[in-house]
Amino acid sequence: MAKESFLLSITKSLRSFIFATMAISSPYFLSQYKFNSFEISAVLFLSILSSSLFIAMYGKIRISLRFRSFLLSALLILGFLILLIFPDPIFYVIGIIIGGISLSGRDLSAYQPIEQYTISHYETVQSKKNTVFAIYNFGSYAAASIGTLFLFLSGSSVSFTVIFLLDLFLSVIQFIIYILVNFPSFQSKKETSVIPEDMRGHVQTLTALFSMDSVGGGLITTSMLTLWFKVVYNVDLSTAGFIFLIVNILTAVSILISSKIQTRIGLIRTMVFTHLISNGFLLIMPIVHSLLWSEIFLYLRQTTSQMDVPARDSFINTFIPKEARIAANSSFTSARSASQIPGPLIGGIALEVMPSTLIFAAGGVKAIYDLILFKKYSWFST
Repeated sequence: MAKESFLLSITKSLRSFIFATMAISSPYFLSQYKFNSFEISAVLFLSILSSSLFIAMYGKIRISLRFRSFLLSALLILGFLILLIFPDPIFYVIGIIIGGISLSGRDLSAYQPIEQYTISHYETVQSKKNTVFAIYNFGSYAAASIGTLFLFLSGSSVSFTVIFLLDLFLSVIQFIIYILVNFPSFQSKKETSVIPEDMRGHVQTLTALFSMDSVGGGLITTSMLTLWFKVVYNVDLSTAGFIFLIVNILTAVSILISSKIQTRIGLIRTMVFTHLISNGFLLIMPIVHSLLWSEIFLYLRQTTSQMDVPARDSFINTFIPKEARIAANSSFTSARSASQIPGPLIGGIALEVMPSTLIFAAGGVKAIYDLILFKKYSWFST
């Protein structure tokens, strides 16, 4: 593994800790100000919207990858400073927007296209690239597990100021690590803006498919699932921390197994087959009407739910030519993030009216995505 791949795996892990703790704690932070489910969902909506704007904006800025990363990190630090200095729900929203802080629990951020491009620049052997992306994503979920463990061990009485202060500290570490990374240089016309004519159709198709997946994902982000458990079973923050501790541990382990499956059956089959299994378990969750059994089926879902992530990263950064990867990855990440935007608002209405529809809609949309993806790209053999 190249030094840059190692360092960027650490920065992704730091962000995953930050985003996990913020996603799970956000419904509880806002509840103390008497926000109802729909109002909490509206704040989550604004978070995803701001993240999408960040991605779209950074895809247009013509500065080096190094300074893009510095600027993003500085804004993240500023966002947490606002949360610490002004403990108020209005400034909470302002800090979330300025910092580009994701409350989805997923790292669909403007950092990702930069990091993935840099990793693919240094990792040129396919088998090694698969392994590195598996480690890159494994570290992410392992760090999220540590974040949820922190919430669980801290108990329901944990101070939100402590959470913000810890996340601020990790944001500063991320900034320092970026200083150490040797980002590849690029010329905007040749490496970031132009997608070859013969690839544009594929990029458009994949953008549409990834958007479909994210529409379903937007309904069941970490924060929305936390809110679902809070509304349906009235779980406290410590219990939510425990639930997502198990979720992230299972996900981290599955990410490692994913690279083995990719080698045996290929990237597309790994993406589709593991995802379909997870969606089946997801659809059972609201049927059982028991906290314990809902947890069990959520855990079963997570054993395969994210196995498609390293396979997808490797597929994109293999199938798409090197000179088009920044543009394509920015398009995919922007579309995925934007497609999650309506999820919290729709989910907030569902939680107020019929909570089970939130899960059914998400599982159904994601399963349709799997089937279409397989029909379109089952020919890709790597």
